[in-house]
Amino acid sequence: MNPKLKNIINIVGFYIGWWGCVLGAANDMSYLGPTLMLVFLIAHFYLFVSSKQEIYLVLIICFLGTVIDTILFFSGLFVYAGAYSNELLIAPLWITAMWAGFAATVNHSMSWLKDKWALMVICGVVFGPAAFYTGEKFGAIDFSLSLLYSAMIIGFVYGVAMPGIYYLNGYLGLDE
Repeated sequence: MNPKLKNIINIVGFYIGWWGCVLGAANDMSYLGPTLMLVFLIAHFYLFVSSKQEIYLVLIICFLGTVIDTILFFSGLFVYAGAYSNELLIAPLWITAMWAGFAATVNHSMSWLKDKWALMVICGVVFGPAAFYTGEKFGAIDFSLSLLYSAMIIGFVYGVAMPGIYYLNGYLGLDE
């Protein structure tokens, strides 16, 4: 398959899942996004993935991303719609699904970021808060702090997470 077409399918599939996660959570359909993301991941692995290392990458990023967002959730800085329950302070499934979908873009539509460490940090600092802000505007997330403080925290977290994801990608031997 043409690499450009593969990358277009990869990013479009991810964004369909991403929007499903945000809009589903905001509209009391918290399993819509994870279901769409699962369909995307199945198609992605079937069509594009030849190394089981990429499956490991997605699973590890799912776990680590869920831990990161659970810490943010547990801290009270953010309240996610579609949570498992009011007593269980774990980032909801739709957040985990977003991490999984993003991990599936690293070696495909987002491969242009490989070895561009400063750009990874900048992208995390800019697009992490932008994604959360979008989620907040659609009602999937509520900020407990001001928009500025929330953006600073998210920017820091994602400014570290982005290069961390690509480092892990290289560690698994997927950056070749």
